[in-house]
Amino acid sequence: MRFGLPLVVSLVLGLPSSPTLLSAQLETGGSASNFGSVTLAPGFSPDPRTVSVLSGGTLSVGEMELGSGCVGFATTQPDYIVNLSSEADRLRFFVEGDGDTGLVVHGPAGSWACNDDHTGLDPLVTVQGALAGQYDVWVTSYSGEDHVPSTLHVTELDLQPGSSSTSTANDLAIGGDAANFGQVTLAPGFSPDPYSVSIRSGGTLDIGAMELGPGCLGSGTFQPDFILQYAGDGDMLRLYVDGNGDTGLVVNAPDGSWHCNDDSYDGLDPTVTFQGAESGQYDVWVTSYSEGENVDGTLSITELEDRHPGG
Repeated sequence: MRFGLPLVVSLVLGLPSSPTLLSAQLETGGSASNFGSVTLAPGFSPDPRTVSVLSGGTLSVGEMELGSGCVGFATTQPDYIVNLSSEADRLRFFVEGDGDTGLVVHGPAGSWACNDDHTGLDPLVTVQGALAGQYDVWVTSYSGEDHVPSTLHVTELDLQPGSSSTSTANDLAIGGDAANFGQVTLAPGFSPDPYSVSIRSGGTLDIGAMELGPGCLGSGTFQPDFILQYAGDGDMLRLYVDGNGDTGLVVNAPDGSWHCNDDSYDGLDPTVTFQGAESGQYDVWVTSYSEGENVDGTLSITELEDRHPGG
């Protein structure tokens, strides 16, 4: 963001007892965030944990005098909340995006740590000797008018912007317990049918380059957008997306096989159908056809033959 040299900051971190508004409207210690939250224990797997975010807001962080590198524009509530269950040697946050972003992190002891440009225009904050408690994270935009589609990474590893985006299937987290938009356990005959959840497509990984199989394309995140635990064998299981743009579906089935689709039913919405669906975990990605695009939509799960995008 053109504010000087890169900065990597270490924190000494205690947990605020209640939500507070600090430094002209950045809310810390609460439970609400723009793009979700996660609870992690040291040694968490998969590592890194990732979430798709959209940077920016109307508040000028640079005018709040939080410390060196604390710049850009943000919203009142954090973009993401990380709850660390016990102390860790190191906790690192970094962003990979399609524009000029910054990082603002508030730790359990009330300290602020920020970074602007660490690798190119992507920021990184490292917390050495990370205390247990809540970390509130903002991904800021250089300009108040900019909202940059980005991926926020949380890691204990020696990763940084540019090091996590290799194009191999090993970069997709399968069989884990973390997902960008939640998870559900459904048994055959579940009701209501369809089961639906709001999602936002896309990410910084080129899934099309991973050669997972026919129809496996678009951009996505490291961890799945949604996890389905299917508790029993069923006759037919269908996943589909209704969205406001061009999306794809990438699904890893309980047996480890990949199932993908791009456009179905004469539209831009994807569908993946399993005949004789096996019990177990289905990891689901909703990809974006265009890099840097994030499409708001609904992921639906059904056992009904007549349910599909637009139907």
